[in-house]
Amino acid sequence: MSYDISDYVDVKTRIELFYAKYPEGSIQFEFMGIMPGNEDFIWGIARAYRHPEDPRPFTGTCSELAKGSTNFTRGSELANLETSAIGRCVGSAGIGLGKSMASKQEVNAAKARQGEPIAATEVDPWAIPEDPRIPTCLHGAMRRKTGLKKDGKPYGGYVCTVGGTDESCQAKWDRS
Repeated sequence: MSYDISDYVDVKTRIELFYAKYPEGSIQFEFMGIMPGNEDFIWGIARAYRHPEDPRPFTGTCSELAKGSTNFTRGSELANLETSAIGRCVGSAGIGLGKSMASKQEVNAAKARQGEPIAATEVDPWAIPEDPRIPTCLHGAMRRKTGLKKDGKPYGGYVCTVGGTDESCQAKWDRS
């Protein structure tokens, strides 16, 4: 089966869109252990809280093979599980949905399980931003970047998705 990956949104982008929409939000993952009734799988739950007092967070569950069956999954089973659960969790909030709830990572994992090659580079799946508050550049919706400066002060802003290349556009930093 062939997948058109161009309409699937990766988990990193879903997370960025979630925090852009819910700046006080928090995404948490809980490893639940071996899947009841099928010890070949592990499973977990992710919850996305809109704010610290959110009584009904968005949730997403996922399972993965306990022992990865491909070079893409072997050795990173728990990380893959966490990423997939978070992608589904944020997707349940209606954020970053393309053709389906599946994230780009999940589609790539399915391709790998079926022996299909995974493209090294892919078309930007979110060229039209879902949230009008997210700025755009020549390459589509920009991605949110935050961190701490050397002096310990926080910074934040939006950067081009092809950052670090001669083709990248100028960042749009928050003003404090």
